[in-house]
Amino acid sequence: MSGLSFGTVTAATAKAATAPLTAKAHSAVDDFLSYMKESPAERMMDSWLAAHGLSKESLAAMPPEKRDAVLKQMAQELKDQLAQSAHEKAAKKTAAL
Repeated sequence: MSGLSFGTVTAATAKAATAPLTAKAHSAVDDFLSYMKESPAERMMDSWLAAHGLSKESLAAMPPEKRDAVLKQMAQELKDQLAQSAHEKAAKKTAAL
């Protein structure tokens, strides 16, 4: 027999070891289901906010003037992204002809 010993794993230690993993997995499932319930517009907003280091909560906590400026910037950037995407799609379509 080698000098390695792995000890005994009891049901109690196995359950204690997996408890944090189960909680994390449950949280991940909840996060995913919550995400899937959002509309595409809400997903785009969340993505934009995260890319700019913001959250819905931090946006709501801003003074009205600053919040309006952020929302205006978000709308412009998302509009530009959609226009760029449409332009690229049209370019690929014409290149395929």
